[in-house]
Order: sequence, then structure tokens, then C-alpha cells
Amino acid sequence: MVNAGKRSGRPRAGEERLSREAILTAALRIVDDEGIDALTMRRLASTLGVNPMSLYHHLPNKAAVLAGLAELVFADLEQPDPGDAVPWQEQVKDAARSYRNALQAHPNLALQVLSDPAAVSDVVVVTVEPFYRALDRAGLAPRQIFESVNTLVDFIHGFTLGEAAVRAETFELAPDLLTRVQGLPAGKAPTLARVVGELGPEGLAYDFDSGFESGLTVLTTGFAAAVRRDR
Repeated sequence: MVNAGKRSGRPRAGEERLSREAILTAALRIVDDEGIDALTMRRLASTLGVNPMSLYHHLPNKAAVLAGLAELVFADLEQPDPGDAVPWQEQVKDAARSYRNALQAHPNLALQVLSDPAAVSDVVVVTVEPFYRALDRAGLAPRQIFESVNTLVDFIHGFTLGEAAVRAETFELAPDLLTRVQGLPAGKAPTLARVVGELGPEGLAYDFDSGFESGLTVLTTGFAAAVRRDR
């Protein structure tokens, strides 16, 4: 007599083509469209048209799915060593742009990735190796490299999260900032008042791409100054 509650060894329709890659691709689509909270193992199984238990053969829990998503998103960040053909400053900037682009492409995943170190533990080498390589080529000491990379990554993380929160190519600082500055008592924050006044409404429109590039220039200039100071 066959036990009606026991599944046969034959997979259900759709499960025979189930793979880790297919699961992660579907999970990333859910996160991109609806956010992290919408991702559950049951929802993922429903999207794929399979029994939830079949997912656990590939990814044991939601934490493993999130770790896999981080791996998927950052997988393309590994870059070949350009050697001395590209100045180290440009190598740093190129790596930073790639890192920002990866987070920018999946803003709903960005916060989870940045707030959960375990989620990026397996891909951290891929994400920071180009920074270490470029700064080592610049001549920084090991401690300087370590601290500089941390500062650079923190800048990218913070910038990307702010950008994701606004979700626009430009951020209009002008109306609120001008009103606040103009409402200050006379003599209060005089430098701020002068700079804001000289820039005017058009000058206070913030472009994220331009702001990111400005930040990278400031950081790489500082890294170069650290090298000169130690020589």
C-alpha cells in the first residue's frame, strides 16, 4: 500500500530544472521589484512554481539566499590588474565606480548587503582587492592602505544609500536651504550664507554623478598626499 503522504522520487513539474542560479535570479527579481521584506522561501517557491522544500536542497534558508544574492551582485567586480598602464588614482576611481554601479543597480538589496557583514563575507576579496592593489601601487604603508580602503568603502556605501533614498538623478537643495539660510540671524554662519548666496538656486542643484566624482577626487588627492608626507 502506498503512503499517500509520501512523495515519490520523481520531481514535480518545474523542479527538474531548478538550480541555485535559477533560485537566486528569481530572488533578486523579487527584491528589486518589492524589497527585502517581500522575499520569503514560500514566496520564492511560488514564483518558481515548486514546492518550498525543494529550495532547501540548494539554499538552506533565507540567510543563504541573501548571501547568494550578494555573491551574484558583486560577482562582476573582479577586475584584471591593469599594471602600470593605468595610473593608480584612476584604478581606485574605476573600482569605486564599479562598486557603486553594482549597488546602484539593486538599491533594495544595498542596505541589506551593507548592514550584514556575513552576507558579503565570501565576496569581500572581490570587492576590495582592486582598492588594495591600487593603493599598494601608490606606495602607501599597510596600515594606510587598510584605513584608506575602509574610508573609501564607507564613502561609497554612504553615498549609495543617500542616493537610493532620493531615487533621482539630481537633488534639489536650493528651496529649503536658501530659505533656511536667509532666515538665519544676521552674522550667523556668515561663510555659509556667502557661499549659498553666490551659488544661487541653480548652483545648489546637486548632481549625484558629479558629487560622486568630486568625492573620489578629494579622497585620491588625500591618499597621494599621505604618500608624499611619508617620503
